[in-house]
Amino acid sequence: MKYNVLIIFIIPLFIISCSRDIKDDVFKKPTTPIILISMDGFRWDYFDKTKTPNFDILINNGSKAESLIPVFPTKTFPNHITIVSGNYPQNHGIIANRMYDPIFDEDYYIGQGSKPVLDGKWYEAEPVWVTVEKSGLKAMTMFWPASDAKIMGYRPTEFFEYDGSVKHDDRIRQVLKWLDYPDHKRPSLITLYFSHTDTYGHKYGPNAKETIGAIVEMDRTMGLLIEGLKQRNIFEDVNIILVSDHGMAETHEDSVIFLDDRINLDDVRVVDWTPVGSLIPNINIELVYDKLKNSSPMLDVYKKGETPERLYYNNHRRIQPITLIAKEHWSISSREYYSSDDHAQGYNGGTHGYDPAYRSMHGIFVGHGPAFKNGYVGKSISSIHLYEMMCKILKIKPATNDGSLDSTIIFLKK
Repeated sequence: MKYNVLIIFIIPLFIISCSRDIKDDVFKKPTTPIILISMDGFRWDYFDKTKTPNFDILINNGSKAESLIPVFPTKTFPNHITIVSGNYPQNHGIIANRMYDPIFDEDYYIGQGSKPVLDGKWYEAEPVWVTVEKSGLKAMTMFWPASDAKIMGYRPTEFFEYDGSVKHDDRIRQVLKWLDYPDHKRPSLITLYFSHTDTYGHKYGPNAKETIGAIVEMDRTMGLLIEGLKQRNIFEDVNIILVSDHGMAETHEDSVIFLDDRINLDDVRVVDWTPVGSLIPNINIELVYDKLKNSSPMLDVYKKGETPERLYYNNHRRIQPITLIAKEHWSISSREYYSSDDHAQGYNGGTHGYDPAYRSMHGIFVGHGPAFKNGYVGKSISSIHLYEMMCKILKIKPATNDGSLDSTIIFLKK
């Protein structure tokens, strides 16, 4: 029997668990499944850098935005949580990949094996897999930032704790296995995550041949998924949305702002470094701010509550007293770190986190399938709107969020 699937791509061991102790017959009959796929760091123009025959299948017969505009900071965890919750970081709580909470008196940091990532107390907005489970449907996650945490009392019905060593093909096989489940077990939401293009973009830069090779690998991986769907006679029925969390900009070892040239680092706690620095002064805030605010044309310096309104980065306790934002291509460091163990070479590659106004920070959005217009190209859209769209396709009630269905409905068939 054919059924509709929604696939969302964006650009991480195995623990499978039930989100709650409920018998299968309590769950509703599954709706058209969504497969939410993240391609970390897949920049908006990567499709044009090499041949991508499998991506082209989705693009040429579906809908595409010029780019997907990330939220600030254009980092992995803030944007992944925005995509699945429809909220700006100051409203979902994950305002950086590394942050400090003054009430918890604890640090949050990402990376395989991170205990804070698995602690649901850090997450203050409802991700779509929780919305799905609360509605009586099932969600299953083959990696997604924070999908292995218990958030608001819920976990996906089946999930995998992040393990970056799991092969791309094995991730696809798991998704196809879930799609083979009978109705009473089959999920209405599946997530899938790849860090491949982000890893190569950081190491070599967005225009390097190695990064282009990573794009080719992602295209091959999507071909495996497409072929698996065709073998099951469901490819023509699936809805596919392809997105990524942010883009990538080139960096250079001669474009570094050294904080210790401007302030005494003993006078501050540096919570986060580059390209968005987060400082807690242990002396008078004004003294530190005055030394930094006009210290470099390549560095914007803001006191808490004074960042531009368009960044939505003023109103959370985890935003520290001083925020530093480097200009595109520039990095923030210290001379001690830079000069030790050839760390300077680490700035010859790529990074992200910059102001989302830079085109280099933009990601991708493609929709393919019966829910989407064919051959349509629309303007750039913000990632905050994707949650509302997913809820509409799943026919479930969205939680409170900052997005609007009006911004994505142009890609959908009436």
